[in-house]
Amino acid sequence: MMKVYLVGVGPGHREYITLKAVDTIKGADIVVGSRRALELFQVEGDRRYTLSKDVVGDLRKVIDYCRREGKSVAILSTGDPCFSGLLKTLLRYNIVGKEEIEVIPGISSIQVAASKLKISWEDYHIVTLHGREENRKLLLDLVKNNKKVIFLPSNLKEDILYLMENGIEGDREIVICENLSYPKERIVRCKLRDVLHLDLSYLVVCVID
Repeated sequence: MMKVYLVGVGPGHREYITLKAVDTIKGADIVVGSRRALELFQVEGDRRYTLSKDVVGDLRKVIDYCRREGKSVAILSTGDPCFSGLLKTLLRYNIVGKEEIEVIPGISSIQVAASKLKISWEDYHIVTLHGREENRKLLLDLVKNNKKVIFLPSNLKEDILYLMENGIEGDREIVICENLSYPKERIVRCKLRDVLHLDLSYLVVCVID
């Protein structure tokens, strides 16, 4: 009988992978994920399936195969699957039902950012713009009302430009946590206007107090 494990693999470094995740992946017949996620594990041969840009199509294909063959599959989700992860994708597109999934939680970039900055993240509003540009308005309203916000940008420069074009002062401070857990990790504290001139990767978590 097919079993689907949705496994959170942390922000990127092996040190942030849980033992539960490691054991689950070892026992799965098929392991699916991005190239970056799969590199965290030594999965070889027919067990390994690398997702392309057509994530939904790939997941359907793998799940259909595992259902026919009665195989177990571990789907790797960066960070925690339940926040800006693959759980919503699997359920939204009816790829699998809730009763078929076991979710193995992981450490999210939000948690890592909070630990690096030594802040209690229950004091912050958490917003993701990953694939959800409509949340820019939510972010704007929170910042306008001087709420503390931790957010995952869609395109950071475009997101910041949106804030500034809609009444947020360019001298408002922001903290950018880039490449968390990777060798090139850095934390940048600057003004919103300065973000427009920075060279940043897409792996960022941002904090506005």
